[in-house]
Amino acid sequence: MAIGAMAAAFAACGGASVEPTPVLTEPTAPESSGEDIVAVLATSDIAVGDNRIVFGLIEPGRGGIKDAEVVVQTFLITDQGIDGPKQTAEAKFITWPGGIGGVFVVHLSFDEPGPRGLGIVMRETGGEEIPVSATIEVQAESLSPAIGSQAPASESKTAKNASDLPEVTTDLRPDLDLYTLTVKEALASPVPLLVTFASPAYCQTATCGPQVDVVKDLKDNRSGSMNFIHIEVFDNPTEIEGDLTRAKISPTMEEWGLVTEPWTFVMDGQGAVRAKFEGFVTAAELEAAIAEVAP
Repeated sequence: MAIGAMAAAFAACGGASVEPTPVLTEPTAPESSGEDIVAVLATSDIAVGDNRIVFGLIEPGRGGIKDAEVVVQTFLITDQGIDGPKQTAEAKFITWPGGIGGVFVVHLSFDEPGPRGLGIVMRETGGEEIPVSATIEVQAESLSPAIGSQAPASESKTAKNASDLPEVTTDLRPDLDLYTLTVKEALASPVPLLVTFASPAYCQTATCGPQVDVVKDLKDNRSGSMNFIHIEVFDNPTEIEGDLTRAKISPTMEEWGLVTEPWTFVMDGQGAVRAKFEGFVTAAELEAAIAEVAP
């Protein structure tokens, strides 16, 4: 689609700004739409700098769209109108565990805070281009640890043996290796670190258990070249008994500024955050991030 046409489509479609979502849920409310396609934003923490933005494209009566070429452009929204596009990037579809659905992922960078328009153009095989729009709010600072910042040296919970595991995870097939070090201890080590925050038993999107499984597999393949930690979202898993009104949020979640799940972070050997992922992240994406810190 021509730039002018995309800008016009964005202006016509409009879009609602993104509100922070409640803790322990992925954002799922429709943000804006084209004539028939609705864009659903699944990223809540968007700030100045590099961002991995996740969204779904939904067609009423059909469901999620996955077999499509998707391009995203950003527009600056000012009192004088819409300026742009400022950047153009291709979105890639990633399949959720089980192959029953998925989302589009695009990497965008912002140099100042404020409202932005997303001009999304999708084209299915043999089909015409369909414009969809959304509006996001870019914050001056990320709620979660920013790329390049030092990761919080949290005194996270650990397990000394298998009998301790129910106190630190809701994973039905836990790997003790993910619970032997605190985040503080792991950051003091000279090797890189991956930390994933997820609640396998109580995840709102059914991606947390599979996310932890991905981390287990990566750990097995890395054998000592870096540390891996799983942080359970809830501080009292054995007391919940299926009733989330009893749940207490992990202090480590709060220390890291996390209000959704799952989240995964990759730190280098000096403890600096080099990659972060809100929502489910594939093994391929994590392997690429790990290769940057532990070649």
